Amino acid sequence: MKRLFLQLIAILEIVGGIWGLSIMLYRMGNVLDNFKFLLFLLLYLLPFIFSLCSGILLWKQKSIGLTLSLVLQLLQIPYFALAGLYYSFISGVLAGIRISFLEGMTHYNFNFLFGGYCQIQTGLPIGISAFGINLFAVITFVFLLFNRLQCK
Repeated sequence: MKRLFLQLIAILEIVGGIWGLSIMLYRMGNVLDNFKFLLFLLLYLLPFIFSLCSGILLWKQKSIGLTLSLVLQLLQIPYFALAGLYYSFISGVLAGIRISFLEGMTHYNFNFLFGGYCQIQTGLPIGISAFGINLFAVITFVFLLFNRLQCK
């Protein structure tokens, strides 16, 4: 049963990586100069390449695959907008709870997404704040951590 869950996580990481890469490569047509290209590559392609490699190594039952998958899940746990900065990274599944604060109002949302999504943005209005936790990534991280500790 443990092996089945590890394979499912590997498949989600691989599919999320492929999905995210394909979307980001499609968007790459809008990147014109070399600096923007390098920035685009670092911020948006590398996380999905990392996801793809993590999933493949986890599928092949390599111990480094388990370690990389732990890091990958850790990167997917938070998503937030704070002080003009927005961060969100999903490679596989997002099942999260988000709390937003806007103009003195508090909003609670449940989000569910499948695939690959990465957004790092600056210059947002300072008055927008939101904090979210990807519960799927938390559960996956804990499962992988227990497996990692059992391997030692």
